[in-house]
Amino acid sequence: MQTMKAKGWGPELYLIVLYVILDWFFRQIAFTSLQGVWDELLFIIIVGIWIFRTAIDGLRPRGSSMLLPILVYGVVMICLFLINSPNDQVALEGIRVMLQYVFWLFLGYNLLFTRMQAKSLVDVFLLACTLVALYGIYQYLTGVEMPAGWVDSTETSITTRIFSIIGSPNILGSLMVLAMPAAFALYFSSNHAFKKLVYAGILMTMALCLVLTFSRGAWLAFILEAILLGLWVDKRVLIAMVLVTILTPALMPTVYDRLAYMASPEYLASSERGGRLGRWDKALDYWQTSPTVGVGLGEFGGAVAARYYPEDSFYADNWYLKVGTETGWLGLSATLLLFLIALRKARRSLDKTRDDYIRCMGLGLLIGMIGVLAHNGVENVFEVPMMASYFWFFLGFLLALPYLPSTAPQVEPSEPTRLNT
Repeated sequence: MQTMKAKGWGPELYLIVLYVILDWFFRQIAFTSLQGVWDELLFIIIVGIWIFRTAIDGLRPRGSSMLLPILVYGVVMICLFLINSPNDQVALEGIRVMLQYVFWLFLGYNLLFTRMQAKSLVDVFLLACTLVALYGIYQYLTGVEMPAGWVDSTETSITTRIFSIIGSPNILGSLMVLAMPAAFALYFSSNHAFKKLVYAGILMTMALCLVLTFSRGAWLAFILEAILLGLWVDKRVLIAMVLVTILTPALMPTVYDRLAYMASPEYLASSERGGRLGRWDKALDYWQTSPTVGVGLGEFGGAVAARYYPEDSFYADNWYLKVGTETGWLGLSATLLLFLIALRKARRSLDKTRDDYIRCMGLGLLIGMIGVLAHNGVENVFEVPMMASYFWFFLGFLLALPYLPSTAPQVEPSEPTRLNT
């Protein structure tokens, strides 16, 4: 990686980690005509600058080990598009959702050059997420109104669910799920008291925001993350989780009631009528009509289908079930295989990373990404461009970490903290 020639390069990447703020800006504040295309324009501009710098500075794109798996995945989706598209326009938008955001990986992989750049990108990302979390907490304190359908009529103890600038409490929860493990990892690996205080504040702010979303799916995803943090970073997290589990009914009765409600006959009946269980049953019925290749890209369970068939479609609230219904076992298998290979290669990249501070930070990001994939099991998280873009960008980011040059010992602690790996 030609870091000397690339010195000073990379400010465009900060626009990527600020995605959540920029998306709100283009949707609500200015240039609203760009709200549907600003991220595509950003991608094109960054690629154009990359090509320009490649010609001027002699930088060479590096081939990622993810290139072949992505090509195989892409070929499967293109074949499904060609052989099973009841409506070409719908299918074209459907395949765009499946393929477009994967390309953010190559920007994260090829445009990360220094350790300081990696650290500052994560810091800016955490700062953006903290601002989003703070606004969500403000909404709770001011009693922001929410649609009645966000909670069952029997859950009278919940007066509001926060959604911040994102518009959805579930996706806000998913963003916190992505960011919180990185905040914890940086808190754990820093030996500077002030930095620990800052990261602890960030972590507690995000944790409070996550609680106030009342997103059960995000809560369950975070429980998985806490287990991984305990196994991979600090075993004391497991002890803390046991204590939180014991104390939750007394300290956070509303949280306990919302989780316990999932096991009640009332919840099961309500969910079967118009909630997730009913939607999943209907998705499986659709899938059975064409189990191998599905009903067609964009035809069911997501934003594309909801836009073209508003009377007959709904969100499946399960990304994998949506993918399976649209693309059959063939498309779902290709998707799951791609995710499995991606996580395995990211973990191996972290094992090769020599700098323990950066490695711990990377573990936090990886755990956050695993949490998002888990949340996809009860939510269409990747229907949101922000979440899909963050996932693939940070995957490329993790794959690039072993190639970053080490810096002087005085920049971070000279005796790195050992990790439980």
